[in-house]
Amino acid sequence: MSKEISKREEHKPEAVSQERWLKPPCDVFENDNEWLITADLPGVAKDMLSVHLDKNELTIEGRRGEGKWNQGFAGFQRTFTVPAGVDGEKVAAVLEGGVVSIHLPKSEAIKPRQITVTAG
Repeated sequence: MSKEISKREEHKPEAVSQERWLKPPCDVFENDNEWLITADLPGVAKDMLSVHLDKNELTIEGRRGEGKWNQGFAGFQRTFTVPAGVDGEKVAAVLEGGVVSIHLPKSEAIKPRQITVTAG
């Protein structure tokens, strides 16, 4: 057995940690007024959920389960690059029925608008 194969075996995730990390399924939608991200988080309590926006990155993270991290907790994290034009002051997140919905309103400057045509 070569040393390279031996090194790979030493760094298997099972050998490093017993923690379970999940990537919850997410959907991203866009309309004229906002981008909407939904994530399926069954069994996650509001106090175990964190949603934060830092510059152009939105991160959803938290945990579900009981006990210590390696005895029943399942941690999760998803990070998204947010498009330019999000009004960061108006971002909102709602957890309902095991789904978190994150509303990312578009700033007025990038919203589509009707241009009035005048006769000359």
